[in-house]
Amino acid sequence: MSEAQGDAWRWPLEGSCDQARIARIEHITSPYESSPPPICYPGTPLDREMIAMVPELMRKQLNGIGFHTPNGIGEGGFDSTQKMESAAVHMVAGMLGGTPQTVDGYFCGGGTEANLEGLYIGRQWLRCFADPQKKGIAVLCTPLAHYSIFFKGTNILGLTNQFRWTECPKCHRAHKLPKNENTEHLRLVGVDINGKMHLPSLEQIFLKAYEEGYRQFLLVATAGTCLMGSIDPISEIGQWMKRTKREYHVEFYFHVDASFGGFTIPFASEGKEHIGFDVPEVMSVTVDADKMGHLPYPAGVFLCRKGLQEHVGLEVAYIRGHGDYTISGSRSAIAPVLAWDYYQRLGVDGQTRYVNACLEARDHLLRKILERFERNNHVYPLSCSPFVNFLPLVIDLVDGSVPEDQIEHGPLAPYHLRSDGIPTERMDPLSCPMIAYKLCIMPHTFGFLDRFVDDLETVVRAAGKFGS
Repeated sequence: MSEAQGDAWRWPLEGSCDQARIARIEHITSPYESSPPPICYPGTPLDREMIAMVPELMRKQLNGIGFHTPNGIGEGGFDSTQKMESAAVHMVAGMLGGTPQTVDGYFCGGGTEANLEGLYIGRQWLRCFADPQKKGIAVLCTPLAHYSIFFKGTNILGLTNQFRWTECPKCHRAHKLPKNENTEHLRLVGVDINGKMHLPSLEQIFLKAYEEGYRQFLLVATAGTCLMGSIDPISEIGQWMKRTKREYHVEFYFHVDASFGGFTIPFASEGKEHIGFDVPEVMSVTVDADKMGHLPYPAGVFLCRKGLQEHVGLEVAYIRGHGDYTISGSRSAIAPVLAWDYYQRLGVDGQTRYVNACLEARDHLLRKILERFERNNHVYPLSCSPFVNFLPLVIDLVDGSVPEDQIEHGPLAPYHLRSDGIPTERMDPLSCPMIAYKLCIMPHTFGFLDRFVDDLETVVRAAGKFGS
């Protein structure tokens, strides 16, 4: 802080009406309305009727505290919004194989919080079973799982200790998992060429952990990975779990992170892809309505089989209903009220059209890239999910990626490109990664896809990598 700023950072002793301050707020811009807009952010401009409802809902200061799907009893004075939340939860659950009789849930502060709730319940549920060798719980997921799983969630819940990726001596990228007590309980499973959990690798990782004495397993699959939009084979994993539990007398808790895919896969797959409670072994699911679910941030939705939230319930004398089964505690009721209204206005047919429009635009971009860079070994797409509107794109200008200065400046800067890595060897989740850029195709990007291809060509030509 410079000396010129003095004490300007402090909360002022006396309040004031400062027009410059108000003007600063009024001049906040939305990246989704820029030209061109970001092509990687999983959010989009909101429905105008929905926006019009927000000021009045905010004025009413509605608290969603409590857990309303079991019996509808919550903190007094908010009964109407509690009923709306329960209805919205069950509308979403219904698209994932659940019913009001079989599924509980609540709206929360995003997919990360919903994943944390799932891991929390999973830990408490597994602790109800015998652990003869006192090994604790092994967490199984792929390296394409969201960081809220293997970094935040496992650390917060004491399933691992804080750790960071270490640098690989071969490729000099930070993708190696340190082998120490910090990561002992985290077991990463390999992925196939399409970014899906590789079942032979899952079997191998499980058997190694079993030989070490583990008998409790918390398995997390992803329906729409952040990088590729890939969908782990959830039905097949469930069948494998059933056989393995019977053969080895172990316990599994199965959580599915469908933060993005939960609002696309049920609408686009026409029943071909099962990612939720229609798979008997699935116990909880995360979906995120502030992505493809049209709602303002934050709008995570946590869903679980009936009664599972009892494992994390707390008796609270001063709350009507006398219990809290959420991580949030007090939380805004705005998102569930907007969901209750908008999903009824939109209908399943409307959401299906919305998803298909995004997938068609993604496929249009895919065709344009394939045509423009047909004979180019430096720009090419990886496998795309038919049900998730992501396009993972390799752009190898220098050492497998785009130099950071070209990401932040020049023709590509407005698109805010973001990258991640996918292991190059399917049975080794820690093998040197291939770097790809996640393109998330949503309505605010539709009018700029051809321009993106033009801008990408400009950068590739400038690097001397076009046509080679």
